[in-house]
Amino acid sequence: MSDDIQKNGDMAATGKKSVLKTAGEFIWNSIGAIFRGEFLIRLRFDRYFMHIIYLFFLAVLSIWIKLEIEQTMATMEDNKEILEDYKIYHAQKTCELVSIDRLSTVQEMLKNAGSQLTIPDKPADRIR
Repeated sequence: MSDDIQKNGDMAATGKKSVLKTAGEFIWNSIGAIFRGEFLIRLRFDRYFMHIIYLFFLAVLSIWIKLEIEQTMATMEDNKEILEDYKIYHAQKTCELVSIDRLSTVQEMLKNAGSQLTIPDKPADRIR
């Protein structure tokens, strides 16, 4: 009886070795097929070639669109900063224009420039 147990144990060990050997050969052949470019053909993916090309095209298109969106967003952020600068500049110019718009300021500027112009005594006449 002990001989039977020993034989069964040897068979199990031999079976494990053959399974490991078969798995090792499969992995080694698969790696070789990958390097030779035959792996997809062995798996019969050649009938799905157009689908694979289509998915690759979609992936590239998706990445390209994402990069374009990021570039546009970066440009928008730069433009927001420039717009804030222009808003400040516009506010400064508006303040200067309001201060110059007063009649007394205009009269002083004309005197400083040496002009003979003064404030009119009566409203302008219409010529018909």
